[in-house]
Amino acid sequence: MSDNPLADLPLSLQQQVLLTTDGTVTDLVALFSGEDIHITKLSQESITSVGPKALGLSAPQPILERSILLSGADRHYLYAQSHFVIPRLAPDMQKSLLETQTPIGLLWKRARLEMYREVVDRHLEHSPELLEYFPDAQDARFISRTYVVYHQGDALGVINEKFPFSYFRESK
Repeated sequence: MSDNPLADLPLSLQQQVLLTTDGTVTDLVALFSGEDIHITKLSQESITSVGPKALGLSAPQPILERSILLSGADRHYLYAQSHFVIPRLAPDMQKSLLETQTPIGLLWKRARLEMYREVVDRHLEHSPELLEYFPDAQDARFISRTYVVYHQGDALGVINEKFPFSYFRESK
C-alpha cells in the first residue's frame, strides 16, 4: 500500500486532470459539467496573519481568507478555501476579489498575469462537514489538492480545493 491514499484509488481521467492541472480549474469544471460556472462565496474576511506556511511570510501581513463553491445552475461542484496576501495583489485585483463573484483563476486570466502554480499536496480526506453543499455526493470522501500561486517570485496565495470523490467519475 502506498503512503498516498490517492495512489490506491481508481481515479477517473477527469479526476486526475483536476488534481494535476496548473491552469484554472473553473474552465475544467465548466468543460466537465457542461455548465457555465460561477462562484458562491461562503465567507470572506481580511485578517492580519502570517497565513499558511506555504506563503512564506515571516511577519504578519493583511491576508484575505475566503471560502467559495464553484457552482453551476443547480449544483455545486467544488469547494475551495484560499489565503491571499493582499499587498501582493494589484489594487484592481483586490477590488474584484472583494466585490465580484468572479473566480480568482478567471480574474488572473483576464488580467493576463504570468503565474506559476505549484501543487504542494494531494490527498483523500473524510469531510462530512462539506456534505451540506454536496447533497448528491455518495459519501463524505473528498479529493483535495493544495497549491501555491506565484507571481514574479512571490507567493500571492494558497488555495485548497476539494470535490466529492463520487464527482467527475466518467466522461461526458
